[in-house]
Amino acid sequence: MIDVTLIHGECLEQMRSMNAGMFDFCFTDVPYNVSKDYGEYKDNLSDDDYLEWSGKVIAEIKRVSKFSCIFVPTKYIREYWWMLGSDYKQIVLSYGPTGAIRWGYSNQFSTLLTNTKPNKIIKNVWHNCQMTGLGYFFKENNYGHPGYTSEDITGRVVESFTLQGQSVIDPFSGTGTTGVECVKRDRKYTGIEQELKWFELSEKRIHDAQQQMRLF
Repeated sequence: MIDVTLIHGECLEQMRSMNAGMFDFCFTDVPYNVSKDYGEYKDNLSDDDYLEWSGKVIAEIKRVSKFSCIFVPTKYIREYWWMLGSDYKQIVLSYGPTGAIRWGYSNQFSTLLTNTKPNKIIKNVWHNCQMTGLGYFFKENNYGHPGYTSEDITGRVVESFTLQGQSVIDPFSGTGTTGVECVKRDRKYTGIEQELKWFELSEKRIHDAQQQMRLF
C-alpha cells in the first residue's frame, strides 16, 4: 500500500515540527487572498500581512522539501517569484473561455513556479488544462471547495516532476487531490489540512483511490 500520512492542523505549525529535507517534492495551491470562504483560515488579509504569512509558508516549504512547484496567485506573482528565488521557472496554464474578472482584465492564464527539472522535456505552456475558472467547460467535480485544484493539473505535475517511490507533501491538502494523484502513481504522500470538512473528504478520496489501485 502507498505510504500516506494525513495531518489535521495548521500548515505552518505542522511543518515547523518536521525535519529539514524530509520530502523529495512539494506541490501546493496556496490561498490567493481574494476573500474565499475556506472556513477557519481567513482569506482577506491586508497585502502586507498576506505576503508576510506567505513568506513564512514558502520558507517552511523550502526547508522541508528538496524541490517544489507552487500554484501562485496572479496578483502576487512578482512577490512569490522573488520569495521563491531566481532558480524557479514559470509554467503558464492557458485557457480560452473568459476567466475570472480581476482589475478590469479577463484572466486567460494561471502560473506554476517550480525549481524542479522535469523527468523529460515538457512545454512551459500547458494548454487546455482543467481549471475551475473555465466555468461550464470545467468537467471535474470540485466538491464545493472554493480553491479546488484539478486532477488534470495535479496529475501532470506529479508525473512530470517526481519519480515512483518519492515523497510528496501538500501543506494545503484541501480535498486531497494531490494525495489521490500520488496514490495513482506510487508516490508517498503527506497532506496537511486545517479545515475538518476538507480533511475528512481528503481521507475518503485517498482511501477510495487506494482501494481502486488494489484492483489492478
